[in-house]
Parts: sequence; structure tokens; C-alpha cells
Amino acid sequence: MVPSYSDAFTRNDFPEDFLFGAATSAYQWEGAVDEDGRTPSVWDTFSHSDNKGNGDIACDGYHKYKEDVKLMAEMGLEAFRFSISWSRLIPSKRFFCFFFLNLQMEEDPLTLKVYGFTRTSSKNYETMIWQTGIEPHVTLYHYDLPQSLEDEYGGWINRKIM
Repeated sequence: MVPSYSDAFTRNDFPEDFLFGAATSAYQWEGAVDEDGRTPSVWDTFSHSDNKGNGDIACDGYHKYKEDVKLMAEMGLEAFRFSISWSRLIPSKRFFCFFFLNLQMEEDPLTLKVYGFTRTSSKNYETMIWQTGIEPHVTLYHYDLPQSLEDEYGGWINRKIM
């Protein structure tokens, strides 16, 4: 008899500080490709060439994130890793590290609210995750550079992108 995966491992087989979780990438999960000021990323350009599958709708997480957080909590997940869509967060801006360096810039308040980077919003993605006891982990870059930065600077080969 072949044991099922649930018989093969238990929580006790993992270190006490090990977190069980799930992960997404913005491009593969969010969808909402032309909403709230989002501009094309290099993945949009690539996936729309030669009729490849694209992330225009994806899993529609941009609209269904409340349902997804609820499902993660019901599953007992302890961590959730998600990436940031820079094409949505700073669609026409020229630098990425603004919230770490506390630089002044015109950000899109709606997008910031969705990701949870505002101090005043109480109903946003990251806040919802924290309230369920799930620990959020943010991936700063997951292959979706804004196309405008690729066009203007040649992408990551130019130090100005850093």
C-alpha cells in the first residue's frame, strides 16, 4: 500500500519555526491589466506577442484578494509570499525604492491601498493577511519590469534602473 502524503509527513517533521504557506506573483495572479493606472510590463509585451497566454485576467486576484485571504486562513496557512506589480504601483515613475528610502513621489493611492503601503487604510491586502495571523512576505521583483523602463533605459543592464 502506498502511503498518502498526509501519512508521510506531520507538522512535527518540520522545525518549530518553519512556516507553511503559499505564494503568487503579481503578473500571474492579479490580472486587471488595464485598471487603476497600470501600464504594460515586459511580461505583457512578451506574452502578447505570437498569441502566447497572457496575464490580462490571470487568477483575477486584484478583485478576488479578499476571497483568497479567507481561503488561506481556512487552510491554516502561516505565510503568504506575493510580489509587487511595479507597473501598477509606479506606472510612470523612475525609481523603485521609494518606500524603503522614504523618498517623496506621487504614488497612486488606490494601488498603495490595495498592497497595504498606506498607514491610514484599514481594508487592504496586507492588513487583511496580518489580521488572519498569516505572515506576509513581499517579493520586490518577479520579472515584470515596467515596459517604459525597458524602453527608456534598456532594463536591468542600465544602472539607472537600480
